[in-house]
Amino acid sequence: IVEQLEYCDRKVGDEDFDGAITNARALVEAVLTDIERRIAPKPPKSAGDLMRLFKRVKQRLNLIPDQPELDESLKQVLRGLSSIVAGLAPIRNRMGDAHVRAYKPSRHHAALAVNCAKTLLDFVYGSFEYQKERGTLEEVRAGHHAVANVAQPLTRPPACCMAPRQAHL
Repeated sequence: IVEQLEYCDRKVGDEDFDGAITNARALVEAVLTDIERRIAPKPPKSAGDLMRLFKRVKQRLNLIPDQPELDESLKQVLRGLSSIVAGLAPIRNRMGDAHVRAYKPSRHHAALAVNCAKTLLDFVYGSFEYQKERGTLEEVRAGHHAVANVAQPLTRPPACCMAPRQAHL
């Protein structure tokens, strides 16, 4: 995951904008998959459907904007996170290097994809850690459940890796 973060930043710096967009989407999938494996006894295979994966993780982390006790502004931000996920796959398909490009991305397109991915993941991972610390979320461990290939614990990247960089704006 840290490697994917570094790839995103390096590719923007090297002006490989389509590669940075592809890596931003891959980073989101990697983190969401890792979190799901750590909190779901038997997670289903995601088959590359990023939105479906995000919905499952969002549900398990109780990040559902329809909760009546949530402030309306927080609900709006949570809905915005879903919009980020919904937008990353199509932008990767049209501007990334995973498929034939429909559009040639510029620095600001790559920075948007990379910084949106970082913001989303900082919040989702922060929520995961917060809920673990409070005891409202139990992490599945290989010894407690029959879970094959439980991912190694995430190491929260330093804040300098998660924060948008001025050079990318």
